[in-house]
Amino acid sequence: EALLDGYQAFLGLAGDSRALEVQSLRIELPELINRLKALKKTIRSRLKAIVRSLDGGEIRQISFHQWLAACHQLRSSLQALNPKEAKQIRSIHELIFALHQRFVNALAPVTLVSRQGRISTEKKITYVDCTTPGGSDEKAPLLRPSWKALIEKFLCSGTVVIMDDALMVNLKLGSHVCLIELLEKAEGGKERTLRLKFSDQFYEDDGISNTAKLKRMWFLVQLLKVLELDKDADSMKPRCNAVAGEIIVECTRMPSTHTMQEAFEKLITVLRAMRDVDLDMKKIDVFEGDQWNFSLLAQRLNGDVAAEADSFAFEHCLFAMHYKKFISYIPDCFLLLPSHYQQFINYALRFAKGCNKVHRHKSEDNFREILMSNEIAEETRRKFLHHLLFLDAKSSAPLVEDVYPDLRDKCYVIKPSSYSYRLSFEIPPDQWLSDNKETFQKALLKHGLHYGSRRVRNDKGLVLPIIAECPEELEFAGKKMKNDKEVVMTAIKQHGIWLDYASPEMKDDEDIVKTAIAHFPPALGYASERIRSDKNIIQMVINVDIVSLKLASEKVLKDRDYMLDLIEKNHRAFKYAAPDLKDDTAFIEAAKKRNPKVREYLR
Repeated sequence: EALLDGYQAFLGLAGDSRALEVQSLRIELPELINRLKALKKTIRSRLKAIVRSLDGGEIRQISFHQWLAACHQLRSSLQALNPKEAKQIRSIHELIFALHQRFVNALAPVTLVSRQGRISTEKKITYVDCTTPGGSDEKAPLLRPSWKALIEKFLCSGTVVIMDDALMVNLKLGSHVCLIELLEKAEGGKERTLRLKFSDQFYEDDGISNTAKLKRMWFLVQLLKVLELDKDADSMKPRCNAVAGEIIVECTRMPSTHTMQEAFEKLITVLRAMRDVDLDMKKIDVFEGDQWNFSLLAQRLNGDVAAEADSFAFEHCLFAMHYKKFISYIPDCFLLLPSHYQQFINYALRFAKGCNKVHRHKSEDNFREILMSNEIAEETRRKFLHHLLFLDAKSSAPLVEDVYPDLRDKCYVIKPSSYSYRLSFEIPPDQWLSDNKETFQKALLKHGLHYGSRRVRNDKGLVLPIIAECPEELEFAGKKMKNDKEVVMTAIKQHGIWLDYASPEMKDDEDIVKTAIAHFPPALGYASERIRSDKNIIQMVINVDIVSLKLASEKVLKDRDYMLDLIEKNHRAFKYAAPDLKDDTAFIEAAKKRNPKVREYLR
């Protein structure tokens, strides 16, 4: 009601102006007033149904489910929001949303017709200058000249209101509005204050979940804390308003105008980077369980970024955003972070480059090389490992004993996804493998062989039954097991593709390779160079499908006489001959004589 009264009073400043923009806002005003009356009536009736059922006023008993449904109806009257349908205003939330938008739309035209200020437009930003003409030259304006370029970098529309003792920057971020206020004399004795109101649109039509938007709000506040937006100020007080779908951040009692302006520059730089952060947050589990609502947001906004849980969550977001997106640049706001956070970002990019999505063992080797570099302090190395365990456990879990040397030669199983910088164990390292093989086997079947220690992954009595049940786990078996013929044979008898994870010695074993290609002819591609040059084995493969000829060694594909013999039997063999042969005129002519169908590859 206060917001609506204030909006009505603001329109009154325009007097009897007949400006079209002002008139359209005036015509709409009675509709807004009537909508509030209707909403109040609806809310009172729904509240009445809930309260009566509690105090026994109802003669007819209602079930708990009926009462809960009435509560949900009331909540909907308060909180429902769909900006695409906000003109219908079916909730208090939508009315607040509509008024917020209309205030911003009315700022420029009302200021102009009421002769309270001067208006100029640059790109999509309207500047409303309400400062006193011919004011004191001693006092510098709150809006620094360089800020216009900073604000316009947002590439969005908005209104900037400039007063003698206040600056208000309204920027449209999608459907909602971000409001930044610089106040020399804020209300309630807060004195010099910087205030941010950051709202979002909470509905599913854009494919981004409400959870991701709440995470973005949390990350924004944590980032402002780390950047010390409230440096030298009384404090930074974040809070959230669930009904308006917004967070409010205030830095009060700032010591000087210069301090407040420096904080504004930080804030505007951060907000530019927040536009698409919810797309990243959708893919990141910030806290255990990753449950989000406005009540939990309110609790988490007031968390201490120096506390372990909040520190891990914030650093994990920084790390994951750059690791998962594999972006090759660092947003401007992250360049303002202290050096150890920038190190997190730089190494996240390095790990992203070292991640080989085709060959996991190459990722493991790359990660090991980066992690064990002398450039990284031991404590930081462990932090990186814990973030990698979240993002790519299969490549990073085998590195635990490199980073924690005290765990070498011990038997343990790591618990996945520990939200801290301490290792958690499904089976701790003080257990004896010989006495607990069944327990170890259950844990490894549940979580994956890669979570086991090296000693565990090299125990044949434990690994063999796991491979028999899950042959793909050969990828994470220890080196000794990958070189064990019985273990490898157990895997490839189920599918020849698992030859890829065997040791080089097993890939050079004729029994192993023949078994693999019998089940899966393309497994020839994983065999050693020697076997891929064995014409008897190659014949076994191409008897099934000539396409597998491309997996033979370069030496074979360059063998002129052998290739001509194959072409004579099947013209498609020409397609897989070495490039040197296919460019050799004499070879081409000989191939055509052997099999005229070769001509289809020469057009």
